[in-house]
Amino acid sequence: MLIVARFKDIARFTALAGSFGKTGLFIVYQIPTILPIAIPISALIASLLLFQRLSRTYELTALRASGLSLSKILAPLILGSLFLSLVNFSICTEIAPYCRREGKTLIYHETSENPLLLLQRQKLVKLKHAYLNMAVKNDETTEDLTLIVHNDSNERLSLLSAKKLWIQDEELLGDDLAIISYLNSDKGFDSLIIENQSSMSTSAPLLSSALKKNRPRLDINALSLKMLRLSKKEKPAQIEMLRRVSLSMAVFSFTFLGCAFGIEEGRDPKKKNLLFAALLTLSVLMSYLLGKELKNFPELATAAFILPHPFIWLCSIFHLRRIAKGCV
Repeated sequence: MLIVARFKDIARFTALAGSFGKTGLFIVYQIPTILPIAIPISALIASLLLFQRLSRTYELTALRASGLSLSKILAPLILGSLFLSLVNFSICTEIAPYCRREGKTLIYHETSENPLLLLQRQKLVKLKHAYLNMAVKNDETTEDLTLIVHNDSNERLSLLSAKKLWIQDEELLGDDLAIISYLNSDKGFDSLIIENQSSMSTSAPLLSSALKKNRPRLDINALSLKMLRLSKKEKPAQIEMLRRVSLSMAVFSFTFLGCAFGIEEGRDPKKKNLLFAALLTLSVLMSYLLGKELKNFPELATAAFILPHPFIWLCSIFHLRRIAKGCV
């Protein structure tokens, strides 16, 4: 379900790359980015189903009748969840940021090597404030090109037209080109420059860089733990670190929650325990999303990321004590 949320990025890259190998590598890079959320949810579902099954088959009753307390029965799962929390923390701090950086690098390279591909997929690479019309032959050849772009430096439009453009050995070659551009002038009128060329040759990656207004930048979630410590943006780095700690703690919290509320007592167990566990899980997820939005309020973000976990622990301990006393 979580990988479906990445289909938009995967489809966008597939249209850009056109290579099965690179597309497969890009999909592999997406998997570690969803693991920090997938692992806690999987731990919750697994622990809930496990203790529901142990309760319904009376194996939990047999274990308790043999003298084992609930704490001893839960101990292996709790220790396993602590280990998975450490694994999830390493994924959040090192593996996922690395995959985000490499995924963005793949996208940037694919849109830098071939400017014709960039123009043909202008909507996919978000080429804004531009008009484009051309006849596409293939990914390396186009004809009857008309490109109008907005020049931010002088607030004017620039025109490029060509009868034919093609890529050969990282060189962009063209026939019958016309270029109309402007020079800044303080005399109250525009200095118009018109160029006509029967043929041209230029570096393809350089043209791609000129077409792309958005240069690749390193987002805060793409920084490793060491990079976060050295970051000059203290508040965003602090909130990002809290986000990763919260995701790591979620493995233990959700496992503990599933163990506590997955236990069914009596011959006719009620569904209120399952409903209460779902509400607690939803509250943690909502607090997590709220914490991500509170970028300018570190104190509130800290509360949103951290406080739901002790609340889950207290609720789980209270429920387990009621079960141990036979009050449920």
